[in-house]
Amino acid sequence: MSKTVTLSVDGQATQVSTLGGTVEEILADEGITVGERDVVAPGLDAKVNDGTRIAVRYARPLDVSVDGKDKTYWVTATDVDGALDQLGLRFAGAELSASRGADISREGLDLEVVTPKTITLKYAAEDARKVAVPVLTVNEALNELDLKVDEDDRVAPGRGATLDDGDRLVVTKVRTVNKRVTESIDFGTIEKTDAGMLEGKTATVRSGEPGSRSVLYRLVFENGEVVSSKVLKSTVVDKPTDTIVRVGTKEPEPVAPPEPTADYSSGSTVWDQLAACESGGNWAINTGNGYYGGLQFNLETWQSYGGSGYPHENSRETQIAIAEKVRDATGGYGSWPACSAELGLPQ
Repeated sequence: MSKTVTLSVDGQATQVSTLGGTVEEILADEGITVGERDVVAPGLDAKVNDGTRIAVRYARPLDVSVDGKDKTYWVTATDVDGALDQLGLRFAGAELSASRGADISREGLDLEVVTPKTITLKYAAEDARKVAVPVLTVNEALNELDLKVDEDDRVAPGRGATLDDGDRLVVTKVRTVNKRVTESIDFGTIEKTDAGMLEGKTATVRSGEPGSRSVLYRLVFENGEVVSSKVLKSTVVDKPTDTIVRVGTKEPEPVAPPEPTADYSSGSTVWDQLAACESGGNWAINTGNGYYGGLQFNLETWQSYGGSGYPHENSRETQIAIAEKVRDATGGYGSWPACSAELGLPQ
């Protein structure tokens, strides 16, 4: 007996009048052939009644390339989003070569997927930062991040290099400029000998003046900092004027050595003890009573033992030398009776 069923093929439903008793017979009547990957519900052996709904979904190949790695899947979904959901592949944040709503024909679809990579970006003088970009290569990352990079700039790794999660991308901004500046030229000093001027004396005959030059530099900047400087051209504008100095070479007249002065410094000898008793230790004393110096010589004794001038005008050492002659001649310190007795010295 004729019956009416609903036949849905890849989601397109039609009403079919048929005498077939099973799903397989109805599909055969409609000229629909299914393969082993296709899905038919209910199954081919199922009995049909009036009002039965039959669904046919054809399997189709989905070639998926994930970051350059290819794999083929068979799906019955008719759009990309449904196919990825059917396969359990969400690819959140990834870049797809076809929109998620794109249709998949029975011939299939090639789908390229680029997953997001978290990389460390150091761009010019900016601080390094982490960014996530759904790209495969360095060049794609530069475009995705809208970074201005010209042919002079350095990019590491190279622009064609493949990026992996965790990689570091460094962009060094390079700029080359030519700059002309005016610079000072130092003056020198010319020395001319002068035999009429004393040695060690100098006199400036002419003061020096700096000159100037025009210099063209080529400057190379990296991230705003000068890293190299090269002189392309240098032209003297004003020559410097050297200083002229006269230098004396005349030897000075010889200077007579100063007259030695008497040394009245004290010491700790027996003579210093006698002097402390006789004159309070003042080797330069003139008391006005006819006795002189630390050991209170009279002029007759002083001169008779070889002393010159007055005793107090001579050094302590000279006074002691004359006193030693007196002691040696008299056999003791009796020439200073009171003080030698006080000090317990032999007479």
